[in-house]
Amino acid sequence: MEYVIKGDTEKFDDCLVLVCGTSKINAEKTLNELLTNPTSSEKRLIKGHKNLRIEEVADKNCWWNFNCD
Repeated sequence: MEYVIKGDTEKFDDCLVLVCGTSKINAEKTLNELLTNPTSSEKRLIKGHKNLRIEEVADKNCWWNFNCD
């Protein structure tokens, strides 16, 4: 399993915002930082997103890890 942070926008639901890796604790920490004290680059990343949340993704569905060769 891997963990991601997703959010909703006015036009789309379930948008991938950030990939957090295999640690749920790291994902929870990252989400808390995004919600309470985001950096200026994180503010740009989450701009326009609502309902930020953590979601588990099965390894077979982690397209960002697929080898494109």
